[in-house]
Amino acid sequence: MLGFFLFSIIVTAQTVEDAGLKYNEANTAFQNKQYANAITLYKDALSMAEAAGPDADQLKGNIQTQLVNAFYKNGIALYKQKKYDESVKSLREGQSLAKSVGNNSMASKIEGIIPKIYSSKGLSLVKQKKLDDALAAFQEARTVNPKCVISFYGESIAYKDMGDMEKMKASVEKAIEYGSENPKMKKYADKAKTVAAKALLSEATKELQKEHSATAVKYFNDSFKYKPGDAEAYFYLAIAYNKLKKYDDAITAANKAIEMKQNDKSDIYFQLGLAYEGKGNTAKACSSFKKVTSGDNVEAAKYEMTQKLKCS
Repeated sequence: MLGFFLFSIIVTAQTVEDAGLKYNEANTAFQNKQYANAITLYKDALSMAEAAGPDADQLKGNIQTQLVNAFYKNGIALYKQKKYDESVKSLREGQSLAKSVGNNSMASKIEGIIPKIYSSKGLSLVKQKKLDDALAAFQEARTVNPKCVISFYGESIAYKDMGDMEKMKASVEKAIEYGSENPKMKKYADKAKTVAAKALLSEATKELQKEHSATAVKYFNDSFKYKPGDAEAYFYLAIAYNKLKKYDDAITAANKAIEMKQNDKSDIYFQLGLAYEGKGNTAKACSSFKKVTSGDNVEAAKYEMTQKLKCS
C-alpha cells in the first residue's frame, strides 16, 4: 500500500510538471504570435492540469486566462485577414471560456467587437455586390448589438445599391439615432448621411428626366435633410417645381441656386423667368429673361420676351 501511495504521488507530480511544460510551450507560441498553435497547446496543457487534480489548480487558472487571451488574439488576427466567420468562431470560444471562469471584462470586450466584425463582413459583401448576403451579415451584427451603427451604415449602402430609397432612408435614420448616442460612432452616422444625400440626388435627377416631377421634388428635398443642397441641386429642383406649376417654390429654389452659383447663371435665370411668368409677374419675368446671356436658353428667353411677354 505504501508503494502504491508513493507511485501515485510520483505520477501526479509528473502530470503537473508535464502540464507546466506544455503551458510554457504554449506561452512561447503566443509570444511569437502563433495564436492558433498556442490555442492547441493551451488546450493540451489544460487537459493535463485537469488530469493532475487539485495540485494543478493554480496552473489550471493561469492556463485558462492565457487560453482566453489566445482565442481573442487569434480572432483579431483572423479579422485582419478578413476571415470573418473564423474570427467570430474564435472570439465566441474565448467569450464562452471567459464567462465560465468569471472574466467578465474580457467577455464584455469580445461582445463589443463581434458586431463590428459582422458589419465588416457585410461591407465586404456589398463591395462584391452580394447584397442579400450583406444584409444577412448586418442582421447578424444586430443580434449581438441592436444599436450597431456600422451595420445600419452598411445596410444603407446595400439598399442604395438595390435602388430601394425608402429602406435606405430608414437605415440612415437608425444610424443617425444611435450614432447620436455614441460619439465614437458619429463618423459612421455622418457617412450614412452622405450615402443618402448622394443617392437621393441621383434618383431625383433620374426621376426628373423621366418627367416624374413630383417624385423628383420629393427626392431632392429628402436629400437636403442629410446634406445641404448645392446650386445645381436647387437649379434642378426649380425645373421640377416649374413642371408642377408650383411657381412660388420654383422661385425660392431658383433664387437659392443663384445665391450659390459662382459663374454663369443664365440657365437658372431662365427657370426663374418661367416661374415669374407662370405667376403672372411680367416685370420680374422680363427682368429674369434679360439675364439669360449664354447657353442653350438664349433663344428661348428671347422668344418669351418678344413673342409672349412683349417685354419693353
